[in-house]
Amino acid sequence: MPGHEVERRALLTPVLLLLLAERRGHGYELVQRLGAFGWEEAESAHVYRLLRSMEKCGEVTSQWCASASGPARRVYAITPQGAMNLALWFVRLGELHSTLHLFLERYVQLDDVGGGDEPPHHPSGPSPHSHGDYMRRMRR
Repeated sequence: MPGHEVERRALLTPVLLLLLAERRGHGYELVQRLGAFGWEEAESAHVYRLLRSMEKCGEVTSQWCASASGPARRVYAITPQGAMNLALWFVRLGELHSTLHLFLERYVQLDDVGGGDEPPHHPSGPSPHSHGDYMRRMRR
């Protein structure tokens, strides 16, 4: 699994807490709602394992609810402990957002990421100024 996917998976807990703070839901519905956060194809098995773990930690509760169109479903809801943890995630992610925002702003101001005075030239690669051109386009 690529590094960025591992990082994104670490965000599933606060995102699930947020979704449950918005409204209760069953596992499959929560998997579908994750699509709004860029997880169009979230691994449902991982989401269910995470929900069970969150229930053991007291962040969520669940109960079986009868369904008019099919079998009963386990419906999850956030607990007061989960709401408190969600608030802590809000603070932590806000701090991380500030750091990431600063990083991205400074990155797009770079003319050269090579670290030297002259951009590195790779005979078989892109032109020596392609990264700088890309960065100037990003600033527009």
